Amino acid sequence: GTRVRVELDVQTRDRYGRLLAYLWLPDGTILNERMLQSGWAMLLTVLPNVRYVDRLREAQRHARNRGLGL
Repeated sequence: GTRVRVELDVQTRDRYGRLLAYLWLPDGTILNERMLQSGWAMLLTVLPNVRYVDRLREAQRHARNRGLGL
């Protein structure tokens, strides 16, 4: 029941029709980033949607360096 804010980038859907969005939690963190930091997800960048790519790449690097998750 947690409310999230959905933020879209340049393109709203990929070529398969999947919604491309960033999900912001009430505490101001991006759910996508939290999942990457924990190793629960892998980064997929769909150009031209690169608004947070550096931040998300660093979150994935954090998980890999610590041997977390997937």
